[in-house]
Amino acid sequence: MIPQALKERIESELLEGLNPVQREAVLHDRGPLLIVAGAGSGKTRVITHRIAYLVRLRDVRAYNVAAVTFTNKAAQEMRERLSQLMGPLGSEVFVRTFHSLGLHILSRNAEAAGLRSGFSVIDTSGQNTVLKAILKEWRIEGDGISPAAIAHRINQARDALVGPAEYAREADDFYTRAVARVYPEYIKRLRAINAVDFGDLLFETVSLLESNSEVLEKYQRLWQYFMIDEYQDTNHAQYMLGRLIARNHENIMVVGDDDQSIYSWRGANIANILEFEKDYGSAKVLRLEENYRSTARILSAANSVIKNNEQRRAKTLFTTREEGAHLEYQAFPDDESEARSVVSRLQSLRSRGYSYADMAVFYRTNAQSRVFESALREAGVPYLLVGDIRFYERKEIKDLLAYLQVIVNPADDLSLERIINVPPRGLGNVGLDRLRNHAIQKGQPLASILEAADQVPNLRGYRKVQTLGQLLEEWSAAARLGSAPSELAESVLDRTGYLQMLRADTSPDAPGRIDNLYELIGSMRSFEEERASRGPEARADLAEFLQTVSLETSVEGEASEPGVFLMTLHNAKGLEYPIVFLTGFEEGYLPHSLSVDEGNTEEERRLLYVGITRARDQLFLSACRRRRVFGSYQDRLPSRFLEELEPGVFSNPPVRGSGAPRAAAGMGRIAWKEEARPENYRAGERVRHARYGPGTIRTVENTVAGQKLAIAFDSDEERNERAFLARYTPLERETGS
Repeated sequence: MIPQALKERIESELLEGLNPVQREAVLHDRGPLLIVAGAGSGKTRVITHRIAYLVRLRDVRAYNVAAVTFTNKAAQEMRERLSQLMGPLGSEVFVRTFHSLGLHILSRNAEAAGLRSGFSVIDTSGQNTVLKAILKEWRIEGDGISPAAIAHRINQARDALVGPAEYAREADDFYTRAVARVYPEYIKRLRAINAVDFGDLLFETVSLLESNSEVLEKYQRLWQYFMIDEYQDTNHAQYMLGRLIARNHENIMVVGDDDQSIYSWRGANIANILEFEKDYGSAKVLRLEENYRSTARILSAANSVIKNNEQRRAKTLFTTREEGAHLEYQAFPDDESEARSVVSRLQSLRSRGYSYADMAVFYRTNAQSRVFESALREAGVPYLLVGDIRFYERKEIKDLLAYLQVIVNPADDLSLERIINVPPRGLGNVGLDRLRNHAIQKGQPLASILEAADQVPNLRGYRKVQTLGQLLEEWSAAARLGSAPSELAESVLDRTGYLQMLRADTSPDAPGRIDNLYELIGSMRSFEEERASRGPEARADLAEFLQTVSLETSVEGEASEPGVFLMTLHNAKGLEYPIVFLTGFEEGYLPHSLSVDEGNTEEERRLLYVGITRARDQLFLSACRRRRVFGSYQDRLPSRFLEELEPGVFSNPPVRGSGAPRAAAGMGRIAWKEEARPENYRAGERVRHARYGPGTIRTVENTVAGQKLAIAFDSDEERNERAFLARYTPLERETGS
């Protein structure tokens, strides 16, 4: 029993510095709770302080609390804060990502879930390899059919908890019927190699909990308090996971902001947060509206935009910070002028004492980064591209991980096929097919026949294959005996000749690839040290390390010097910077033309809101009168959202008009003319261009800026195709076409 005086002191410490609504959230000890947490309102602090309050003052055991979020970074931040608040008890709280939670349950209940122990988790590349084989063998082809496209549809189905049979029942056109054919075979082949994909980590977990009451009750008893961060981003599978765990005790707390729901395209359902009270009738709802990040003017801009959405919970962000600098809006002749001006302003701010690392440039699509990268390089300004290159997607990293995956799981043919000829062993596609067919005839995994490769008819280079088989068996035995993951990895790189291959490579990126491999080995050593700190009985297991890696998202190395951050608005979510440049503030980009066509204007508005609320001190908005796309200039229109921003937040308020408004900007005026709608062209049509004359449309592609046409003109003797955007191209249909 805790003495009253100590209890009061702990409570005072946990509540110190919290505002009244935050305190109320922390002190909520039972029942469903929804915290609508506006941008920059201190939600992570509330989650961690509430966990500490429950454990330290309400006799809740730390291991009976689970907190689930979306990224490893967010989970690690939560763990660190809990450690500060609770000491050693903090490590007993189950803090994981959704996929990590699914892996945790499945790996401990593999048989009950219909899986075999030691299963592998394949990534996107592995998915595509399996699907490519199916499509090739079954000769499934047609418009839009590719491994990546089929994988996307299957992933969507898994996130929506739609299995193969249900998907087949709903398939009503050529494309969905093709997916319906492939879907069950894809799952069958994954299970044959004892593998699951990321979708399985949630789909199979929910299926297990729904069908096995014993397993469900075990986790309901274990996690008596269940908390979900970023609830507005949950898909149906994640939603059901929370519903199942909290079904009996209803001690569920969800934290999120419907105004930051920007991932519908990957399955997020905003209704999960908007309809929380329908699921939990006794739910308490608290709104965190005090923002600790941005100036008052920046928040005024954010509020004035987002209030135009109808599908939202009413809330208004406020701050005790100063009014702050006015927002600045500029319109430029073209995208190159925009980029040069942004870089010039970055340099100016640096000369006034800011670090480049204090500044970020946002844009709507990855394609927009090129012109900024070019301008930054030309000016010698360092920069970091966020979210574009991912550590675990680099070839050398995937190769080493594939070797290690085969060591742990010899049935993983997918990983073995990736590295069986890396470094080259003189085994081509024909040789691999012979090996594969021999394994099928023997009814064995590919790895088990490598040492007997000399028995495969007409197999060239079998000696090197046999050597690989012997090495894999040796490493597998060492792993079973407890060899450290880092030692095994170094042995693989050395004895396979992989490092030697890279050292012999004279290309500029070879040294960086070697550095990446040692970065991975360094992470293994950190993993080993962390396990060793748990006590003499704990050991660093290679299989566990690989499962941890499979859940990693993006790992970026440190820059040699601080640089400006470049990123899409989607990648900006969860980040903050003193100074933000929000570029391409135009129709077609923000809002995105495809989103407008699909009726998702409100989500585009939320995306703008996310961008605005990343800025702490200064926010610059910019647009272009015209922009080079596909090699040709396009006229642009200022974003419709510009009209929704309060004029008082600007140092140079855009001029409002009526009907067809105009925006005054730092470099003149832009006429907001009515946007010309694109024609609905189709392949095979005859058209006439004002400059190139008559021609035939070869292909039509829907893009962010409307229809992109590939046209072969009669005047070109070689019939080369030229690309145009229909919306901005002077075309006439030829009569009779």
